[in-house]
Amino acid sequence: MKRLRGLLCLGSWMITGLLSAETYNDDCADLIGSCEYYACIDQERLSCGDDGYALGYGQKYCERFSAIDFKDNPPPFSGDLYPAKGNEWRDNVRSCLQESMEAWFASDEEKDCSGLRTFAFDSHPNCYTAAPSFCELTPENVIRVGLTVQLNDLFKAESQKQIRDTARTCVTQLDARLDAESRPWMRFKLAEYKKIWVLASGDPSLFLSLLRHGK
Repeated sequence: MKRLRGLLCLGSWMITGLLSAETYNDDCADLIGSCEYYACIDQERLSCGDDGYALGYGQKYCERFSAIDFKDNPPPFSGDLYPAKGNEWRDNVRSCLQESMEAWFASDEEKDCSGLRTFAFDSHPNCYTAAPSFCELTPENVIRVGLTVQLNDLFKAESQKQIRDTARTCVTQLDARLDAESRPWMRFKLAEYKKIWVLASGDPSLFLSLLRHGK
């Protein structure tokens, strides 16, 4: 009898979960990987208008970053210090962000414009630092990313938070690379590069000022 009650409770929980999760009869998921995805979710799922996350941030920066032709020209004598390729990083981030939003729409979270914006910004650092990681781009490409974001967006609190969180992940990733690296010259270069992200994790505004001036 106890086992039967347990099975009934499990079945009830599964049914409740299925009923509470959202389902959408649209083609938005088929647009993952393209900038059209954002217009689709705003039109078909949650309309937040031009100032909402989907149109006001997601689509805007999807289009701006898609227009960049990243140049992967590592500085002389940098070896494999910067293994990430800019165009590959950009394309992977685009898909990662959109797949994360699909998971949010499919969840039982309350769907509103504020919730979407908060979730989306919180997903940025994880997608930025997944392989290939933002922390492995050349300094030239890091600067190119920073210059692509408009100043009025770059210095907002939500952007400052994502910069800080991304930088902290970069520090962790660089520490792991340092632990695994045996070449003295590469350890020195990694330690120097780590200083940039330590700065960004503590003072995003100062980091951004240096970034915008290409230093």
